[in-house]
Amino acid sequence: MYAELHCHSNYSFQEGASSVEDLLVRAHDLGYRALALTDHDNLCGAMHFAQVAKTLEMQSITGVEMTIKDGQDGKENSHLTFLAETKGGYSQLSNLISYSYVAADRRNPALDLKYLPGDLDGLILLTGCRTGRVPSLLTGGRFAEAETQLRQYLDWFGTDNVFVELQQNLVQGDTSRNRRLIDLARKLGVPTVATNNVHYHVSERHRLQDALVSIKNNLSLEQTHKERRANNQFYLKSPEEMATLFSRCPEAIKNTLRIAERCSFDLTKDLAYRFPDYPVPEDATPQSHLEDLCRQAAERRYGGVNQKAEDRLQEELWLIGKHNLAGFFLIYYEIIQMARQIMIEMGLSDAEIPLEERPPGRGRGSSVAMLVGYLIGLSHIDPLEYNLSLDRFLSDDLGSVPDIDLDFPRTIREELIVRVHRKWGWDRAALTGMISTYQMKGVIRDLGKALGLPAQDMDKLAKRVDSHDAKEMELEMLQLPEFRDKVDAPGWRDLIEMAAQLDGFPKYLAQHPGGMIISSSPLIDTVPVQQAAIADRYICHWDKDSIDQAGFVKIDFLALGALSQMQECLLLIEEREGNFIDLSRIDFDDRAVYETMHRADTIGIFQVESAAQMQTVPRIKPWNLTDMAYEVGAVRPGVGVNDGVTQFIQRRSEGIPWDYDHPLEQRALERTLGIILFQDQVNQVAMDVAGFTSLEADQLRRAFGKRNNDLLIQHCWEKFREGAAGLGVSEDAAQRIFQKFNGHYMFPESHAFAFGATAYHMAWLKYYHPLEFYVAIFNQQPMGFYNTETLKEDSKRHGITVLNPDINHSREKCIIRNESVLLGLRYVRGMGDAAATQAVAARDQGGPFKSLADAMERTGLQREIIENLVTAGAFDALNAAGTTGSMEKTETAKTAGAVGTAGIARNKGAVSRRQALWEVGLRYRPINTQQPLPLPVEQDMAELPEQSEWETMGEEYRILGLYPEGHLMALARPHLRPEILSSRDIEAKADGDIVTVAGLVIRRQRPLAKAVFLTLEDEFGHIPLVVWPGEFAKYRQIIREPLLVIRGEVSRREGTMNIVTHHVEPMPTMKNLPKAKNWQ
Repeated sequence: MYAELHCHSNYSFQEGASSVEDLLVRAHDLGYRALALTDHDNLCGAMHFAQVAKTLEMQSITGVEMTIKDGQDGKENSHLTFLAETKGGYSQLSNLISYSYVAADRRNPALDLKYLPGDLDGLILLTGCRTGRVPSLLTGGRFAEAETQLRQYLDWFGTDNVFVELQQNLVQGDTSRNRRLIDLARKLGVPTVATNNVHYHVSERHRLQDALVSIKNNLSLEQTHKERRANNQFYLKSPEEMATLFSRCPEAIKNTLRIAERCSFDLTKDLAYRFPDYPVPEDATPQSHLEDLCRQAAERRYGGVNQKAEDRLQEELWLIGKHNLAGFFLIYYEIIQMARQIMIEMGLSDAEIPLEERPPGRGRGSSVAMLVGYLIGLSHIDPLEYNLSLDRFLSDDLGSVPDIDLDFPRTIREELIVRVHRKWGWDRAALTGMISTYQMKGVIRDLGKALGLPAQDMDKLAKRVDSHDAKEMELEMLQLPEFRDKVDAPGWRDLIEMAAQLDGFPKYLAQHPGGMIISSSPLIDTVPVQQAAIADRYICHWDKDSIDQAGFVKIDFLALGALSQMQECLLLIEEREGNFIDLSRIDFDDRAVYETMHRADTIGIFQVESAAQMQTVPRIKPWNLTDMAYEVGAVRPGVGVNDGVTQFIQRRSEGIPWDYDHPLEQRALERTLGIILFQDQVNQVAMDVAGFTSLEADQLRRAFGKRNNDLLIQHCWEKFREGAAGLGVSEDAAQRIFQKFNGHYMFPESHAFAFGATAYHMAWLKYYHPLEFYVAIFNQQPMGFYNTETLKEDSKRHGITVLNPDINHSREKCIIRNESVLLGLRYVRGMGDAAATQAVAARDQGGPFKSLADAMERTGLQREIIENLVTAGAFDALNAAGTTGSMEKTETAKTAGAVGTAGIARNKGAVSRRQALWEVGLRYRPINTQQPLPLPVEQDMAELPEQSEWETMGEEYRILGLYPEGHLMALARPHLRPEILSSRDIEAKADGDIVTVAGLVIRRQRPLAKAVFLTLEDEFGHIPLVVWPGEFAKYRQIIREPLLVIRGEVSRREGTMNIVTHHVEPMPTMKNLPKAKNWQ
């Protein structure tokens, strides 16, 4: 009876007020057989829409409402509605959307109609809503111009492909405008079509839509009357309602069905994507060339192909040939070679050094199980040595093209993305999109402003809530005394109700952290592309899920800070010792390295530095790389959700007996003591217990990770139960086994081995080369779990001193000086790369600075930066000699500078930092002002008192983010109550003892478990604490304070210690303290 052809979902960012699912389910309930999605200027939700429609057995029509550039200055824009009739029409539509971004401002796309191709075909044009060019001209009484414009559309798109769009939303002017549109259509013989310009699925959502429009315009509801829609009639109406509204123009209703019948393009199956070809040598095929590369690498790695390697290589090559993936692997090989060339150009490697000795990156994920990947440089883990299974990555009945994820150091990855864009071009290579969605804090701030609630209250509430889920806003407010009474207040009730609706809504298109897609043909024929925020990068309109559903090959280039740290550490070792360490050849069974991890000495070590890992490493006690894989894999949400971590550790460490729910589980779970640690084991259990194929097993695993999956999981259970029964497994046993599966994240086993190896490499470097390790980690901040103050304290525990920056010795980055870490000038607040380079260049060119005045004159740095350098201690070596602008005692200053700031003793002639700041004020003259006379300033110097240690510490925290000389708890300790113990004191306390401790909060974590975990730091070490839900509810606001005093009970278990919190109180605090890292 009717098909809605003009419909916006919430992918019309800050316009559509209903999700794809809401719209399609509502349409299905109303009896629709077809529905079009025409979001504003994008296809971000198109694939998701098409997939959901397919599930509901409805026809999805792919379209878009595009902004059209009408005026020469781009200020006069209008809207047109496009629908893809055929595959060719869809390609043209994707191209037009891309050009609307690339040829305009990416934040305000508008299509210049000069980009219309001369051979338009397969696109249906509707003349648009009331802001369309033709309707708006008619509304303004400009009939001749409207007729001219419509004739132009007919010339461009063809007489059979243009429809005059009629909309009746019961808004003033709709009826007269429709009458004029009908008259014009009849005059030119153009058919009409009825639409409702849908922006929400039910009329009640108009309130949220009004709020979204206000958010888009950064105004309140009271300020957006003109921008908002006039009433609540822009909902998905029933076919009967639409027939009634257009009873005088029934052809407009019938034409919706005719158009729907013409739109045969199906986004779920009609795309024409092909991966790029790899240029192979003459007389070679991709398959033969790949085999040649593998055999050459096997000669280097194994000294030839042994039988075990030969059998595995032949198996993999056969599967690669069957699935036509040789070109796929060769493209990855080309990318690795590009990365290697970047390394060489950066001076990080040499062309003569084999790829495997200095790899530019490392594989992660299930692809690490591939011997072919190992041989051509996509992985650093030998899958034969650790018996890694292929099935999770490449199987006989492969359902989709697999992903290969590659980790690179940051600098290599950034350049690699540029070169991939350069090689394949913006129209054939793009970054994967990522849809940023609304969560609690963003909902509070945006929706609160739209509702006109006090900005101060919104900021305070956003800072106080703990949950990310906006649906829990009322619960969060009830737990906050200052907001408890507001939950039913006017405006606040609206905030709570609309927050639940807005939760998870798409907010904007962002860039995926590392995913890219490349295509043999223009990518913009299959998905729109737009500029990224970073120059020379482009983003496609689909996220990773839509890309996977489209059958595209996604290449992940991920920037891993740990690899940057490792690379820098190895280079520092080479500079100091003259030899480069090949980490692939170190001893993976070094007991000394493992014993340090058993003591939870893992700060700064990739994958095992979190508080959870610090609790499990001493309990699992790894002794080899397999154990490391178990350690890395165990601390994942999907393992912990069924208490799997504790069970695994107890079975491993204490020999606690256990049984399988059925003997068919044994092959999959024997090595992990009956616990599912890895994704691969989910697949294997499904295959062994229920007879699933490898493809069906992978589909089962993926089903658990989908949202709103109840019906899907029920279907999977029925299939699992039936398959298990066929293999003699009782329904009771099958149910117990099925309940072990969940949708929370777990690692593939090969991924755990890859990350486990990287973790071991970092632990080895920390143990044998701590100085280089700490210099590298300071230079790679921000990364990891801890702030620089905590890293500094950890370095002290390993005998490494961190020195304040020194204007005469520091470089831009941290360096080694006198067997200590000398902070780089970039650590000084406000001292960016440019200013740091400027200061270093002045010193390199003119020699060491002789005084503060000399440095000010030669560097030309701004006053604030000079003051920050003084406050950071960068001039302490010069000031210790009492040097002022007269440049006296320079020899003393040189001597003081030679020993570094840490060894400078205070003396009567020394210039304090306060006096140095006074001198800066006397000497500084703004740029472009009158040239100052060279008059002495010594007579104007004031005698100022020395800073106290507390003041120095506070200022250094403010400027450097750390206090190199000490720890605030050492200064606070004499002022604390005697019963407050240090981390060193509690080591002697027994299980069950009641203790009181104090410290700086360096970590707050609220994982899937009910407990909240805190870590306090004092001058001697760390204090781990557990806060159960009752205490958390009681003390949740106090726990936010940076310094805490906590009383609790000592809990010792399997070599680990925690304090179970009973009481929390704040310590008197100070400003500028390092902030804790908060983890969900």
